[in-house]
Amino acid sequence: MRKLLMFVVIALTTLSATAQENTKPSVKLYGFIRNYMGFDTRENLSSNSDQFNMIPKDENPNAYGDDLNERPDIYLLSITTRLGLNITGPEFLGAKTSAKIESDFAGFGTSNTVLRIRQAWAKMDWEKHSVLAGQAWHPMMGDMMPDVFSLATGSPFTPFSRTPQIRYDYKAGKTVLTATALYQLQYLSYGPNANDLTSSTTSFEYARKAIIPELYFQTMYKGEKFMTGAGLDILTLKPRNEYTDKNGVKVLSNELLHSFSSTIFASYKDGNFGIKGRATYAQNASHLNMLSGFGVTEIKDNGEVEYGNLSSITGWIDITYKQKLKKGTLTWCLFGGYGKNLGCDKDFALDKYIDNGEEKTRYLMFVRGYNNIDNFWRVSPSVLYTHNAMQLGVEYEPTTVGYGKMNADDSVEKERSVTNHRVCLMMKYNF
Repeated sequence: MRKLLMFVVIALTTLSATAQENTKPSVKLYGFIRNYMGFDTRENLSSNSDQFNMIPKDENPNAYGDDLNERPDIYLLSITTRLGLNITGPEFLGAKTSAKIESDFAGFGTSNTVLRIRQAWAKMDWEKHSVLAGQAWHPMMGDMMPDVFSLATGSPFTPFSRTPQIRYDYKAGKTVLTATALYQLQYLSYGPNANDLTSSTTSFEYARKAIIPELYFQTMYKGEKFMTGAGLDILTLKPRNEYTDKNGVKVLSNELLHSFSSTIFASYKDGNFGIKGRATYAQNASHLNMLSGFGVTEIKDNGEVEYGNLSSITGWIDITYKQKLKKGTLTWCLFGGYGKNLGCDKDFALDKYIDNGEEKTRYLMFVRGYNNIDNFWRVSPSVLYTHNAMQLGVEYEPTTVGYGKMNADDSVEKERSVTNHRVCLMMKYNF
């Protein structure tokens, strides 16, 4: 009996240890140390200590006719150095499980740069179904990005965002159907500052107070060499929580703004050659780092207002070729992007105000970028040398914006072109 009991105890202990080993997640560290050196010929609309470059600012002449924005600068930074964990875990409800945690040092705080979350998600993957929950790339751009190594990754010609989400994918052969509910956190919409229609700011409150999450639906076909897809994004915002009615009483606002954006994309890769591109029609897509927003189109007698979306169309194409050397490879890339402001289908409301004793007017708009942009374009060649863990790259990025006189519907009569010439050098060590 004693020997039997000892055998049972040993067997149970062995089974328990084996079960623990089988349920222990596998964790793989990855990342890189990345240094950027950049030179610009003029002031730009940018972020992340000017590393995330979008467009050059408009002319800003002084009394002598000198453009105060036409001044060069240079930087050298390593704050986009990245650390990440890829995690694969045990089965759960018949699904394979995985997770990701990814961060860099491009957040901002009292110490200037701080650790921030880029991605943090968990995923359950069945044979034909998968569910992802957490912060990840916005699916409107995450399934296909340009191959440029500049930090902006093709923005503002393409959507750019990482955001908390719940994503469902259904796989039918080579076709994937996607439905996603998204919530804003780091990449935010523009809107009224503290319910004040005469000033703007960014906030996740506009999306949260609307209750309805941002919704994205996509279909994508992925073959061995060719991929194509299309998606529809629906954004609902509540620009104001309250307003003052005609009796001078503050009341809760029921004003909502609905915006619709769509995208189509395709890529082809054969050996060392690759080509890809995307076209996007965007309404009020400032939360996607696009030059976009909305404005007030009508102020009613009772204090309520109506809003109108700013619309634009953008597109980009990216061509790459990998050249194998005796040691390492050269990746040649040519990126081209174009964007056009389509304005609004209604005129925006005017606000009169006094500035230094002079009466002036302004349109009630909330925009990422500037409201007097007609078009913008970029043609950017780059070359990247890779050998083992080290990468060295150089990129030339000229960006031109057509600025002009804004009409009431935010269409713009182009008057001048402003160009910034950016040269970027990169050294990157992968691990």
